[in-house]
Amino acid sequence: MSITIITAFFDIGRGSWSVENGHPCYLERSTEKYFKYFSNLAHLENHMVIFTSTDYVAKIKAIRKDKPTTIIDICLDKKFYACKQAIEDIQKSEDFKKNIGAEQLKNPEYWSAEYVLVTNLKSYFVKKAIKEGFVNSSLAAWVDFGYCRNLKTLNKIKAWNFSFSLEKVHFFSIKKVFDINQENVNYAIFNNQAFIIGGVIVAAPEKWLAFSNLVYQCQIDMLNQHIVDDDQGVYLTTLLKEPELFEIHYLGEDQWFDVFKLFADQQLDIIDRIKKWMGF
Repeated sequence: MSITIITAFFDIGRGSWSVENGHPCYLERSTEKYFKYFSNLAHLENHMVIFTSTDYVAKIKAIRKDKPTTIIDICLDKKFYACKQAIEDIQKSEDFKKNIGAEQLKNPEYWSAEYVLVTNLKSYFVKKAIKEGFVNSSLAAWVDFGYCRNLKTLNKIKAWNFSFSLEKVHFFSIKKVFDINQENVNYAIFNNQAFIIGGVIVAAPEKWLAFSNLVYQCQIDMLNQHIVDDDQGVYLTTLLKEPELFEIHYLGEDQWFDVFKLFADQQLDIIDRIKKWMGF
């Protein structure tokens, strides 16, 4: 089945999240590095809908060249100022910080309102692309702008197609077992524990609309409880709330970047076929 890819890039200042500025070494990521990663994803011939700010429209056009691409220019500060302020207020509150281990407070989920805002807008962007008529395929996929760290991530595919069920929202996991209950979800949120990757999600357009509404409900519930998290924590709450909406595909233990390797309409090598069949 054909897949429209939706993604986005907004500069939230991550290039300054350096060791020199008091951050862990793994957080710094320059705009140039993001675009280097995107240039790998941009090899795909799928129609892409890309949300960004005015500064990066021309750069994205140059990378995509003549491949089918729709670029939507949006100002996040203007449209989502109140949301960002609400996130920031919670992050600064002692009631929120007391639930987070000291070793986790360095991670942006717990101090960067811009990071939390952008990661929480993925389903909003997909919904907007669908509502504005830019998705005309059987399936739509969110793929992070920086998902393809190198060309090997694409596994030599030119266009991404796969027969995902149209009846489910498709999550991808990096842990084989995770007991979905409120206690475990709360623990994951406050301890930066990953189960569902936020980098790729696939669904039919109508299921995306249902998912987007569910995400919004969960975000409101979390804000009312004075809790914020990035996309991964929110997705766990959606899974807890409506498990029947989802199908979870196991990528392998901590194998964040194997979606195109395991879920593309092409011949897998014998080892990968056995691993997929066995759920590894």
